[in-house]
Amino acid sequence: MNRIKISDFKGKFINMHTHTTRCQHAKGTDREYVEKAIEAGLDVLGFSDHAPYLMEEGYVSPIRMRMDELEGYVDSVLSLKKEYEKDIEIYCGLEMEYFPKYFERTIAEIDKYPVDYLILGQHFYDGEEGWISPKRAWADEEHLAMYVERVMAGIQTDRFFYVAHPDIMCFTGEKEIYRKHMLPLIQEMKHRDMPIEINMNGFRDNLHYPTPAFIELGVECGCDFIIGMDAHNPKLLQDWENYELCKKLVTERGGNLICHH
Repeated sequence: MNRIKISDFKGKFINMHTHTTRCQHAKGTDREYVEKAIEAGLDVLGFSDHAPYLMEEGYVSPIRMRMDELEGYVDSVLSLKKEYEKDIEIYCGLEMEYFPKYFERTIAEIDKYPVDYLILGQHFYDGEEGWISPKRAWADEEHLAMYVERVMAGIQTDRFFYVAHPDIMCFTGEKEIYRKHMLPLIQEMKHRDMPIEINMNGFRDNLHYPTPAFIELGVECGCDFIIGMDAHNPKLLQDWENYELCKKLVTERGGNLICHH
């Protein structure tokens, strides 16, 4: 797992955050994503659809692939990788939460396949079943601390390439409390040479992220930044309007943006 590192892509235009219809909320064929990426001038395309997760017995997720779809997903990406090898570099990844009580049994299944990398996208706290998400507006310190603890613990498994939308936590409390918890997380990412993802979906959907306060902490810590297109539709690999907004958000604050167009 994580057969790649960010230094492998120095000087290249990359997107490592790409979904497929298997997650049940994306459109387009796998091939269409590749062809749009080539049209966009990408040097590297990483597929990172929502990983299957073995949660409570009998629970079937409506927002991720099933475990029995994983083999077909990997086979499809590897086939496209070979077919288009002269046109673009393709990698097979997954976007995955860190749920402590389910993680080891799930990763044991994923490890059976030649997956190049994982990105950590903490959409929920302890599992998906209750739909309790850090994306909600939380004013209390407890939920902020819980989010940071989950992401920090996920990072420390050494399984993840980087963190998708690390600023997905919507905290409405005091700035000092936000800094108290988020700064150690950012420092850990810096220590592990993980770039901070600036996620384009925030601009597309008018969400609370990308979060300027988080970006400013990243700049303060000397982190690198990378744009994640988070494409759930092939045409979004050519969403230049929001791509430029992401670039501006970093560069106008003095941040170092890497692997960009």
